[in-house]
Amino acid sequence: MPVIILILLLCGFTAQAEPLSSRMVEASDSAEQISNQLLSRPADSLTAEDWLVLTEAQLRLRNKDAAMDAVSHVLDVSHKPYLQAYAYLLKAQIYGILYRDTVIAITQLERAEHLLQHAEDAASLALYSDVLQNFAQAYNQLGNIPQALPYAERSLALAVRQQQPEAELKARITLGRLMLQNNAYSQAYQQLNSALVLATQLQDDDALASIHLRLGMAYRKIEYHSQALQHLLEAKQRYQHLQRQSSYTYTLIYIAETYLEDNQTAAEAAAYLDEALKLAHEQNDLLRVGIVTLGLGRLAVVQQHEELALQYFNDALQLFRQQQVQTYLQETSLALADLLLQRQQHAQAGQLLQEIAPQMPQAAAYLRYRFHDLSARLFAGQGDWVQAYQNSQQANTLRFEQLAEQSKLQLDLINQGLQQAKTEPVADIAVNTVTDQNERQLLYIYILAALCMLLAAALLVATAILRRNSKARSEPQQQSHWNSFCLRLQQHSAKTNISILAYGLDNSLQLKMQHGEQQLQAVLQQFQQQLPTTVFASCLYDDVLWLALQSEAEDNTMQQTLAGQLQQLLPETLATAQLISLQLPVSDLLESPWLTKEINALREALWLSLALCGGPSTDRRQPRLMALHSRQHRACEWRSNMVRQDLLNAIRLGGIELTCNNAVLPATVADQLA
Repeated sequence: MPVIILILLLCGFTAQAEPLSSRMVEASDSAEQISNQLLSRPADSLTAEDWLVLTEAQLRLRNKDAAMDAVSHVLDVSHKPYLQAYAYLLKAQIYGILYRDTVIAITQLERAEHLLQHAEDAASLALYSDVLQNFAQAYNQLGNIPQALPYAERSLALAVRQQQPEAELKARITLGRLMLQNNAYSQAYQQLNSALVLATQLQDDDALASIHLRLGMAYRKIEYHSQALQHLLEAKQRYQHLQRQSSYTYTLIYIAETYLEDNQTAAEAAAYLDEALKLAHEQNDLLRVGIVTLGLGRLAVVQQHEELALQYFNDALQLFRQQQVQTYLQETSLALADLLLQRQQHAQAGQLLQEIAPQMPQAAAYLRYRFHDLSARLFAGQGDWVQAYQNSQQANTLRFEQLAEQSKLQLDLINQGLQQAKTEPVADIAVNTVTDQNERQLLYIYILAALCMLLAAALLVATAILRRNSKARSEPQQQSHWNSFCLRLQQHSAKTNISILAYGLDNSLQLKMQHGEQQLQAVLQQFQQQLPTTVFASCLYDDVLWLALQSEAEDNTMQQTLAGQLQQLLPETLATAQLISLQLPVSDLLESPWLTKEINALREALWLSLALCGGPSTDRRQPRLMALHSRQHRACEWRSNMVRQDLLNAIRLGGIELTCNNAVLPATVADQLA
């Protein structure tokens, strides 16, 4: 009997002594089984490591509440830095993967990093490498490639220094993926090829599937579609065998997009997208539904079903806005803008491009190229040749860099591919002959030469057009200034107490007929030059001066002070004019993030407010100071094509309050314009 007890104790000790890393792998591979085992035990008998394992299992099962509850128990029952850091890492993954809240996920990663940054033991350093990778993936999710890359590089350096092949493998896959997005094809190829060797040595089937997926994407980037499909189909088969439904669905999407590169294989693309959409709905994953919807929109464009494509693109935009996934949001906006430009719908295309413009400096290189290329086409269609040329120049620079990267990768394939194919047959790196590679290389040299010639020709044409049209550009310039004003305002959408103040003269058209436009605008321009520092943006548009400011003082006080200063600048020739001003507390009226269409709609509020405030004032020297204040959430639909009517209804129902010279107007005032 004592022997049996001793054996049982030893068995129990062995189970408890099983490394946490092995238990976490088991929880990932057999999530439901491990979850059931742990949940069958009394909660007070579970250790911090048990709760960590349960968190991993629930994360794999996509049980949001159960995963969050389990990870909270880890933080409650253990104060060990390693276990707490591991808990914060898993908590970040719960927020990022299950809640799609990348911003909060980054705050959890920061807590994990704080606990690990001075650690020296091997387990903590391996975990730190994983945390750094998750930072890279999170910033990639936010569309900030420049900030993501350093984290991936630090993760790789740490794994190599510690001689941890598993961590090194993960880091190389992450780094290869980011470099691929940034059009650094040759570097991405080197990282993925090294990862392929490591994955083969470690017999890591999951990593092998991931690498084949990335290699397929890399070959697609350099237009080697047959090789791309070979790797993507290999990844599909591996993910299917591993029963990784999430990754399997992504692979179906990339296969479909590769088939879309050729109009003759659109039918094959449709079949893969249909299967992917079905799986995405079954998994209840809105992100994947959005990605498939974007692919269906591209398919509709190829099949020349423009109305259907518009519907798909708009549906995808809505899904990505809900998920706050910047990269796919930018990609969909660009695809939709491209289609709108083809349909000559320049205003709508311009609005989409303006909405994503603030994020473009941090975006992936291929997105920046498409943005500037579309912007050049847009400005050319609007006759703004200066902006068209500047954007065309930036697009050509990015395209030149892309072609150079393609050529560099092709040379790498020539020099290394055949030899690697002999020593690492699983890589299947170089399938084309050297002759084919040289022909492609020569073709790209011709393309680069032609591109340089086109740039020179574009410069000559642009110069000629600029000289011819330099005297007829006042309205496009005004529109450009307004667009810049909107952009500056959008960059402050996350802040509070942001207001717009509009100033003008109530009879500006009559004054221009009597005294000319220059005199009227000279007063407003002079006033614009002496604005206080609290005004961070200003624009003179359609005889109205628009100011954006953030002030701790009462907005009506600032409005009155600036009105008095402007009043003093008015010459005697404008004595018959009455100064009008409208205060718009944007932070209260609009819901962040502020769209250009909503800001444009605020111009309608100026004229409607003036109409509701009554006829000409008896004291023309007294400024008419108006203000709109929201009393309800989303009281007015500023995106509506009938914003004037919506605003009238909001005032009538009391959702928005209109004041004139500090007097609140009754809600019934809206009835006079009904």
